[in-house]
Amino acid sequence: MERVPCPITGNEDFTPFLQVPDRFTLPGPSWQLVRSNSSGLVMLNPRPSPDEMAAHYPAESYDPFLHRANCRSLRDRAYLATSSLLLRGKANFVMQGINKPPDSVHILETGCSSGRLLLALHRHHGVPLQHLYGVEPDRAAALAARCAGVGNVTETELADAVFDLHFDRIIFWHSLEHLHRTGETLDRAHELLNPEGIVIIALPNLRSDDARRYGPHWIALDAPRHLCHFTPETLGRILEKHGFSVLDFSTWMPDTLYNVWYSEKLDRAVKERTFGFGGFTQATANTIRSFVAGIDPRRASSMVVRAVVKRENGRRA
Repeated sequence: MERVPCPITGNEDFTPFLQVPDRFTLPGPSWQLVRSNSSGLVMLNPRPSPDEMAAHYPAESYDPFLHRANCRSLRDRAYLATSSLLLRGKANFVMQGINKPPDSVHILETGCSSGRLLLALHRHHGVPLQHLYGVEPDRAAALAARCAGVGNVTETELADAVFDLHFDRIIFWHSLEHLHRTGETLDRAHELLNPEGIVIIALPNLRSDDARRYGPHWIALDAPRHLCHFTPETLGRILEKHGFSVLDFSTWMPDTLYNVWYSEKLDRAVKERTFGFGGFTQATANTIRSFVAGIDPRRASSMVVRAVVKRENGRRA
């Protein structure tokens, strides 16, 4: 275990925020979230060290690591099928604003898991496989990506990765909140981005309607795998610190459905209540409420941020 300062300010002055269960070890010990008094960032502290963290990612239960070869249940197959339907929309979002031929585009995804988004960029937009790069520290997931056709996958952290090119898009799709070395990673992304490139960051929004409603049982807190919990304000601050300017905030509505339904299931599991018809009814009602709240991207369950390198007097900052 390790204790760390706020990655935005370097300050070590915190206030307790929430005690959060690990959804994979119920009943079990809870984890402490704290709020930085200097920046407002909520984070897990103390937290598992990088060497300890692998034990908290159950290979057969962690949804982002699912692929065809390791699906073992009807639920897993349904999740994989549903998420596959959404990949084209994600790929379209990533490619938005690129004004050059696909065969000259280079894209890097941090936390690429089994490479499904990168493959969608190849399949739906014609980006050559050799121009698609992934960073995935989990060995099994990285191997699955390579077996699927994404050859350029490194198992190091992005902060340590070596590339001899720059990228038009660098993607953090639900990966930034997992990182131990957030600042170093953003600095490396800054170095690797093309002058007209864009960083795309998707992550849970702690200011969302369902985060407020479910409190410690909001599934997107996901202790101890999620180390930092951002709001639009705190995400903007850390991006500013590392040389980026936010272009815009939007949302990815399918995350709302996942977050609400699994939060309702977690809430009932912690309270030793069955899901049943009551859970179905409550989750449906709460999903509608969260969809309505999410019309404002800054209150949506999940936020997607596009950022560019800051410029001062026409030069990269």
